[in-house]
Amino acid sequence: MKNSFPPNQIKNFSLIIVVIGVIIGITGAVRTGSVVLSLGASVFIIDRYSQQKVKRKIELILPILICISLFGLALSLPNAR
Repeated sequence: MKNSFPPNQIKNFSLIIVVIGVIIGITGAVRTGSVVLSLGASVFIIDRYSQQKVKRKIELILPILICISLFGLALSLPNAR
């Protein structure tokens, strides 16, 4: 089965999404920036893990848990602008 997107294209797309999230967070929309950043980082982590030859589960689980906690923190922020 052929992949629909090459790995470099997914990596570049996720890094662009992370940069967009950081820029959104800097400009004042902290909640939106954090959500976009966590989603972009999750895609980057999953793509990097799928390309590794030696797969250790901790290299996937720990970064994904950090992204999930960032996502949860972003949703629970009071008065985020």
